[in-house]
Amino acid sequence: MARRFHVQGTNDFLVWAVALLALGLWCVKDGWFPSESVLERHPHTVEIKSPQAGMVKDVFVKTGDKRDAEQPLVRVLLTQTNAEMILKTPIKGEVTTGLIKKDELVRADQTVAVVLPEDSFYTFNRSLALLSLLGAMVCAVIHFLVR
Repeated sequence: MARRFHVQGTNDFLVWAVALLALGLWCVKDGWFPSESVLERHPHTVEIKSPQAGMVKDVFVKTGDKRDAEQPLVRVLLTQTNAEMILKTPIKGEVTTGLIKKDELVRADQTVAVVLPEDSFYTFNRSLALLSLLGAMVCAVIHFLVR
């Protein structure tokens, strides 16, 4: 005599598929299409500008150097007051382009250097998006094959 079991299926894999899909879409939005507020907190590049006009006396870095936050980049002799001003890196990162040379004149609001932040926010969001979308697809396939 054959036994008959009546086992009820669950929607656990469907719930996980929907949750992972929502997480993946949110990470896609933040990783590839960030809003203005996200760009303010996690900029792609940071331009360091001279607030006043002057002449560059010393350049402490070269292109490709990695700098910590608040390390000096350039010393500028101000033209109006003959005082010295030291421009520092606001964040930790790599100096990429835009460095000026020693004894070069700098205008007010001129870009002195461009720093690429050591921020893994976008890399994390992009990898999490790919993994969660893949997980959502696997959970959805399991749900539809088992049901």
